[in-house]
Amino acid sequence: MKSNGLLKFFSVLLLAAAIGMIVFELQKTAPLEISDPALTPTPRLEASAITGDPGFITEDGAVSPEGTVSGTQDGDGPVSRLAVGVLGATPDRDQIHTISELPWLDSEANRAFNESRDFACELLIPDTAVKPPMTRPSQGRSGLLGRIPTATVGLEVDEASKLKMPRASRGAIEAYLRDHRLVIEPTVYQDERGQAYFGTDCRAAFYQTAYPTITVKAEGMIDEAIGRFRALGVLREDPESFGRTLVMAFRFIQQEGTMKSIGSPQPVTELMFFHLAMNETGNLPSIQVFVTSDSRQSLHRLTKDASIIDEPMPMISATIRFEKFILMGLYPANPIVTGVRQRSAAVVSLDTIRKLTTTGAVEDRLTFQQLLDQFSSITSKL
Repeated sequence: MKSNGLLKFFSVLLLAAAIGMIVFELQKTAPLEISDPALTPTPRLEASAITGDPGFITEDGAVSPEGTVSGTQDGDGPVSRLAVGVLGATPDRDQIHTISELPWLDSEANRAFNESRDFACELLIPDTAVKPPMTRPSQGRSGLLGRIPTATVGLEVDEASKLKMPRASRGAIEAYLRDHRLVIEPTVYQDERGQAYFGTDCRAAFYQTAYPTITVKAEGMIDEAIGRFRALGVLREDPESFGRTLVMAFRFIQQEGTMKSIGSPQPVTELMFFHLAMNETGNLPSIQVFVTSDSRQSLHRLTKDASIIDEPMPMISATIRFEKFILMGLYPANPIVTGVRQRSAAVVSLDTIRKLTTTGAVEDRLTFQQLLDQFSSITSKL
């Protein structure tokens, strides 16, 4: 009897030690690699503390080689979406992929998204400058201005789903999402007249909010989500306005609430517009950001601070829950969006957009880009 008691005691002790080692491995920190020697390295939670090494965890729990992810939910095959900050040659305006009709209907938006897989946004590799210095083409020459941080995206755990998360990893997951952010960076060029215009190349920088100058390694599901931000093309309405508006789409899986009985998760496709003012020169061009909500039924002009990568709150915030946890039930997989918030300065309905751009005498109608130019005055009259 005494030996049986000792055996039980040591078994419990070994089990407690094993659990302690798992929690320690999950929450251990690693030094932040900073190229500036004037900055003191500070411990941070590496992406590998959530995903596990080596490689990235895909939605079905498989492990992909580092630098690649499995296909997206619309049927893409394995593809690498990691990119360096260097961009290619300057395209002429007539070489840029264009879009002439905006996809407001579900069928149009889904088709445009699926056909734009070759224009998916790419995640910058770690230790790349989040905000690179802009180049200045000489007078009378066209050239690259650079990739410009334009729209920040943040994720947080849905409050109602926290109780369903494993206690051992809940804190680490929440901290990882809270302490990191994503910024979308479209590419801007300058023509011979000094006018700025968009290309369709897009980069995304993933960074730690405490150190917003250098990109860090992203967890696998973040990398895969970047592939769902896609450039549909530069809006072509008239020669004078061509190049001023880049149309993008982004897709996510959404389910309102936290219980599966409420309804099955559904793919949602929203639109994003990056817009330059008329006659915007290449000297630090100002970009306005517009985004749709409620399956493209409303259009928001987002609020931007002077330096968006340092702003306290992201311009777009999404609450998520996880469908399952893999690798001993500790690591999150299959994220589902339960809500999206925008830092909105003004908003108009799709009905208003259609009324202003398609009804009445032709000379009285606004083009979509004119509507974006006059967004503030239009919304103040509604």
